[in-house]
Amino acid sequence: MGMNQLLLVVLGMMLVGIALYVGVSMFSANTVEATRNAIILDLGNFAARASAYYWKPTTQAGGGKSFTGITLSQIYPMRENDNAVYSIESVQADQCTISGVGKVVTTNGDSIRVRIRVTTERNIVEILN
Repeated sequence: MGMNQLLLVVLGMMLVGIALYVGVSMFSANTVEATRNAIILDLGNFAARASAYYWKPTTQAGGGKSFTGITLSQIYPMRENDNAVYSIESVQADQCTISGVGKVVTTNGDSIRVRIRVTTERNIVEILN
């Protein structure tokens, strides 16, 4: 009788350990996905502001139908927020690329990286990891 009870206690502890591991893994995956979605939302907002800069005349501190000369401070007052650190990767007359590097580290040790390419016709989001 004592051996059966000991076996049940060990089996119960194993099940609790497995349940804890699965719960922590699910929470971690949810945190990464939520951060990635927040970065995409922020980049969409930046893309709208960059597009507004493109269409605004130069006399009103805009680009005059060009992205040339755009800086991150012209479309967002801070370089970073709770979600990520943002930067403008490249600027050409007809497009600019804005990237965000997340502050949450994924399970394999990398940071979340998302990029958006803003053109006159559309915005293209690239999830790098």
